[in-house]
Amino acid sequence: MLVGITVDKYKGLNPASIIKLTRKIGLKFIEITKSVFDDLPSVLEELGHIKTGFHLPNYGDNGYDFTCLDREDESDRLIELINKNHKSLNVQYCLSHPPECPAEEKSRDELDSILFDKLNKLETPVIIENVQGLSVQQFSEFYKKAEQALKSKLIGQCFDAPHYYVRGDDPVAILRNHNGPLQCVHLSDCRSGRDSHLPFDSGGELPIPEILEILKERNYDNFINLELLPRSASDIGAVIKSYLTILKTFNRLDYYRTKFRLLIYAPVLKRKIK
Repeated sequence: MLVGITVDKYKGLNPASIIKLTRKIGLKFIEITKSVFDDLPSVLEELGHIKTGFHLPNYGDNGYDFTCLDREDESDRLIELINKNHKSLNVQYCLSHPPECPAEEKSRDELDSILFDKLNKLETPVIIENVQGLSVQQFSEFYKKAEQALKSKLIGQCFDAPHYYVRGDDPVAILRNHNGPLQCVHLSDCRSGRDSHLPFDSGGELPIPEILEILKERNYDNFINLELLPRSASDIGAVIKSYLTILKTFNRLDYYRTKFRLLIYAPVLKRKIK
């Protein structure tokens, strides 16, 4: 199993600087976004052998996705950049949401087709993530359509536990009954009705221990990514603690190695993140 965090711009730190810090902690996997192309040479210099997943633009975070035709040139340019650089970026998969771009003139089937056409242009494997706007049944139906359209390019699903919780579903029950090909799990704490992206034990309500226990019982060994948004520098300790919680559950050796690294690099982290 590889455990990582999402790397994006944060409070004056660019992706390359954050990747440098994650490497000191010992992360072997991160999830990246289109922001890595703002300064690709620096990112590649810091990345080394860290494996990555590429989270494609989604409407909630970026204001567009691959189905927003008014941003089609931007989407096509991003696909070109990914195809040109995915090997040097160690990209293991590209992650897509189902269509979320509001397009009153397009039917759901038309939006799905637009998305699948774009994803088929990628030279990487693809995984599909559940979103707040779709029920378990609706997501299952969408995933079946994606299997038909993407064929072997589609390698599995991303289980985003907060997305289910925020829409009022029980992520523990859903995960317990999940039979699909699970390639990635997204975790962060949250509150009812709001995808807060909180570090663990920061006032959220998501039943994280139960979710981790189910994954452990199933011998889950793919990717776990922490989608965390620190509100201030004081939250960085909670972010690291969240990462350690996953390691302690699944890999005690990496847990103790990371604890040792933190003893060495804690002063560096405090200086860099203010």
